[in-house]
Amino acid sequence: MSGFAWKTADTLPTASEVGWLWEGYIAAGTVGILGGPAGAGKSTLIAALEVAVAAGVDFLEAPTQQGEVWHLDYDTDARLQGPWYRKVAAGLGVGAEALQRIHYLEPSNPSQGLDLERLDELEGLARLDAPRLIVIDAWTSAFFYADSKKAEHVAEVMNRLRQIAALGPAVLVLDHTPKPVQGLTVLERGVAGSFYKLGGARSAYLLQRVAPKLTGGQDVLRLDCLKNNLGPMGEPLGIARHFERDSLRFEITDLPEEEASHAPALTRALRGVREVLGEGPLLRGELIRKVAERANASERTITEALRRLKAAGEVEARESSGKGSPTLYTLRFAVNGEKADEQRTDLAQTPLRTPAQFALNPPEPAPTPDLEAEPEGWEVEV
Repeated sequence: MSGFAWKTADTLPTASEVGWLWEGYIAAGTVGILGGPAGAGKSTLIAALEVAVAAGVDFLEAPTQQGEVWHLDYDTDARLQGPWYRKVAAGLGVGAEALQRIHYLEPSNPSQGLDLERLDELEGLARLDAPRLIVIDAWTSAFFYADSKKAEHVAEVMNRLRQIAALGPAVLVLDHTPKPVQGLTVLERGVAGSFYKLGGARSAYLLQRVAPKLTGGQDVLRLDCLKNNLGPMGEPLGIARHFERDSLRFEITDLPEEEASHAPALTRALRGVREVLGEGPLLRGELIRKVAERANASERTITEALRRLKAAGEVEARESSGKGSPTLYTLRFAVNGEKADEQRTDLAQTPLRTPAQFALNPPEPAPTPDLEAEPEGWEVEV
């Protein structure tokens, strides 16, 4: 059949060999997400990971795969990001030669975003000479033209990123988190648009700062794994940041007891409800059964997760037809209190190139890029 490669199950690989960019955390050839509130420390942590990859040294006690790094910055600028590279290089004990393997791509026209034409260009460049790691900072500024309430918009961006990752590099997208509402913490809410984004990523992490009153005034970050298809999810990781005059050093540390034990069952239940309802609406009894199996959570915990998600506008409950009018739960997608298209009737009607709410003109068809030339529209610095 045209468009498919047919294989029988007995010819498929019998074991999965994962090539890790950062062992246990981010695999080569995959798309990952690192979310967190503004000011949580994402830029500093990622700068340290980039330098570790460029130098081929361990990061947070886990090996990295050495190679080039491309950093596409739509969120800050070189004056803000540049100093971190030198500080974290000093903290890692590596020389300036590692920084020569990091290519900083600053858009000459940030208002254009990382649109489909630029993604085509990025894919063409990666075909010529793929780096080990591509960092995109950040989703909201690079892909502002994609309506995060529409599954097909987010899915198209994620599909394009996976095409680039399939050429070899790990693609890591930085993202922001929605504000906590109705008793849901940052961790419980996840990244903005989490259901659609996490569906297209192979790994996803959330970074938060731990309240200084819990750490005796020390600067401690908490890294939670929201998803890891290729390795164990593991417990939350405590990361201490040590600022010195000319260096910045990261090391693993214990989390305060209040943080380490923060509602793990409820967090699993919230994630389980999103995943199960993402597969389609369910009656209450079947929903609780499936979430209990997937998240290893009690009915009481799942009921609390449903209550919170209903209060946040992510889940809708309504009576269905049938004996006793049982309650049917449906996943809604809410951003800033706005209701998404529940039935997804717009899947073929609002293409990514023309999201009406942004009043953008459709881009002209992209010319065949000159892959031998410098990437037009980016200012490349090393």
